[in-house]
Amino acid sequence: MTAPFLSLAQIRNRLVLTARRVLRDHQPGPDGRCPTCRTAGCPVAAAARDVLRAATERQLWRPAAPPTEPDREEPWQTG
Repeated sequence: MTAPFLSLAQIRNRLVLTARRVLRDHQPGPDGRCPTCRTAGCPVAAAARDVLRAATERQLWRPAAPPTEPDREEPWQTG
């Protein structure tokens, strides 16, 4: 399935799963270096941590607000 057919929640979940997978692959070894990148401060792992932080700290998508009731004192509104 591609993005136009996914809901926002499904896209968010896929981003989280991908970031977790990246963190597993780029977990530092006993010497403190990334086994994939061979660097001490792996930029790929840092980006994955940023994605997870953004997806979990903030509620990026809020459910739609419930419809409001029309004011009964205003005659021009129907309802």
